[in-house]
Amino acid sequence: MASSPSGSSTPSSKPSTEAPRPSTQTPLKVLEGHSKLVRGVAFFPYGRRLLSGSGDGTMIIWDFESGEVEKKVTGHTETVNSIAIAHDGSIFASGSKDGTLRFWHGLTGEPEGPPIATGFKGREVWGISFSPDGLRVAATGGSYVQIWDTHTQEPIAAPLEVPDGGFYTTAFSPDGSRIAADAGGGTVRVWDSVSREVVFESLKGHSSTVRCAVFTPDGEQLVTCATDKAICRWDVESGELIGTPLEGHTDTIYSVVPSPNGKILASSGADKTVRFWDLKTGDSKPTFLQHDDRVERAAFSSDGRLLAVTCNDTKVYIWDMEAVRAG
Repeated sequence: MASSPSGSSTPSSKPSTEAPRPSTQTPLKVLEGHSKLVRGVAFFPYGRRLLSGSGDGTMIIWDFESGEVEKKVTGHTETVNSIAIAHDGSIFASGSKDGTLRFWHGLTGEPEGPPIATGFKGREVWGISFSPDGLRVAATGGSYVQIWDTHTQEPIAAPLEVPDGGFYTTAFSPDGSRIAADAGGGTVRVWDSVSREVVFESLKGHSSTVRCAVFTPDGEQLVTCATDKAICRWDVESGELIGTPLEGHTDTIYSVVPSPNGKILASSGADKTVRFWDLKTGDSKPTFLQHDDRVERAAFSSDGRLLAVTCNDTKVYIWDMEAVRAG
C-alpha cells in the first residue's frame, strides 16, 4: 500500500551555521572540446576515462589525466540532456532533446543499436539511470518514466505515469529494488522497480520543481534538490524527511551526488558553486568551489579522489578532493 509522508522529519543534527568559504585551490585539469554547455558528466569505473554530454549534441570520452579527447561520440541531432554509465562500464546511455534514447559500447563508444524513439510527451528525454546490475535503464520525459531492457533494448511493461512530473530525474536504489522520479509540485514518487507498485506516492519537502534525486550508496537515504535552492534527505524505509532541508545555495540546485563512501554530498547549481555536505549530520563543509558560470553537474570518480564539474561555459573541470578539503 502506498504511503504519502507529509514532510514530518526524523531527528538529525542541525546544519552548521558557520559560513563556508570559497576554496583557494585550482582544478587539476580543464577539459575543452564542447562548443555548448555541458549537461552531463560521469566517470567510467576503471582507468582514466570520463564521459561528458553537451548542448552541442555530442558526447566526448576523455582521458582525464592527460586532458585529451579519446573519442567524440555523435549520433544525436539535438542537446544531450542526460548520460549514464552502467556500473561495470560495458555500456553507456544517453537521452536527448531529439526525443531519443541511445546505447553505446563502453569501450569503443560505437552505437549499440539504433536510436530509440521514446514517444515521450514534449519529446525530450531527461534523467537516465542504470539499475545496479546493468540489466535495466530508466529514463524520464514528459509525464512518464520508462524502463528498458538493456540487452533487447525493448521497454519493460508500460511506462510509469507521473501526470505532473517525470521531467528531470530518475534513480535506482543500490539494490535495484526501488526507483524514484520527480513527480511535480516539489514532490518525488518512489516505486517498487519490479512490481511497479507505488511505495511512496508523494515525498513532499520542496516548494518547487525537483531537479535531481539520488540514493546514497548504503541505500538508507534518498537525496533531492530543487529550484527552491534547498536539499532534502529522506529516510528510505519510512519516507520521512531527515532533519531540516539543507540551505546554502542562492539559486536553483541542478544536481546532488554522494561520494562513493557515502560520507559527503556534493551539490551544484545556478549560483556557480559546488557545495559539500556531511550526509550523516547535514552540516555544510568549510569550503566550496566557486566557478565563473552556472554549474550543471558534478560527478565523483569511483574512488572518490576526483570530482568532475560541468558548466555552462562548455568546459569540464577536474578537482582533487583532498586538496579541496584542505582549503
